[in-house]
Amino acid sequence: MNTLLVSLELCTFCLILLSRKSAAFDYRYEACVPKNCGNGPNITFPFYIQDLHESYCGYPGFQINCRSHGYPTINLPENDYLVENISYLTRSFRVYNDAFSSISNRRCLPQIGNTTLPIREFNYVDETRLYLFSNCTRPLSKDLSRYEIVCRDNWDLAIWNTDENLVKGLQMCEKNVVAPVEVHGNEERNGIGNYLEILRRGFMLNWTASDCSICEESGGRCGFNTSTYHFKCFCPDRPHLWSCKPGKLYIWQP
Repeated sequence: MNTLLVSLELCTFCLILLSRKSAAFDYRYEACVPKNCGNGPNITFPFYIQDLHESYCGYPGFQINCRSHGYPTINLPENDYLVENISYLTRSFRVYNDAFSSISNRRCLPQIGNTTLPIREFNYVDETRLYLFSNCTRPLSKDLSRYEIVCRDNWDLAIWNTDENLVKGLQMCEKNVVAPVEVHGNEERNGIGNYLEILRRGFMLNWTASDCSICEESGGRCGFNTSTYHFKCFCPDRPHLWSCKPGKLYIWQP
């Protein structure tokens, strides 16, 4: 009787261990759960949040930081940009310069730098640019005076990249910054107008990275092996090449 009882207890113990083991997910699968900064969109592959995700949860160059205001930001050389929304379906996202994050009572344009994109990862959707000039020769010519910024703490003129007087601005001003913008309606034709709001609107970027859809459709979470520089599909049991379901083939398309 005692022998039977001990055997039953051992069997029960083994079943418990097996059930616990089967319920445990691979640590990389658990580490790459989509997260956010409190505000803004959920962040998942190819992006990853520093200090909230492991770096292998995202693609190199797609690091997101959570700022004190609770919104996600991405660093592009010389500027930090707030990420307003992300379309994982179209591989695009909208950003605007963090310098414009608190402009509700601002009339003057803040100091900003040129925007330089890492060309392997991102590209612009719209090619429109706004040139901001400073240290311009005075008095301004009649051709340039109509581009004058009302509050000139940091900048003197604002001119579209398509404007015929852009060359004169480049000749008469010592410094300039080129800001990517998105045009609505006839804004280029009608002049600068509310340049502060135009800059605050931000712009769209497309990205180039491995496609995550096949992995996600199979129940996996996408990641990246930086040592081999290859895409990985993190599944509940272990990492797979492209999909958690065997037999799935994938041809990479940038």
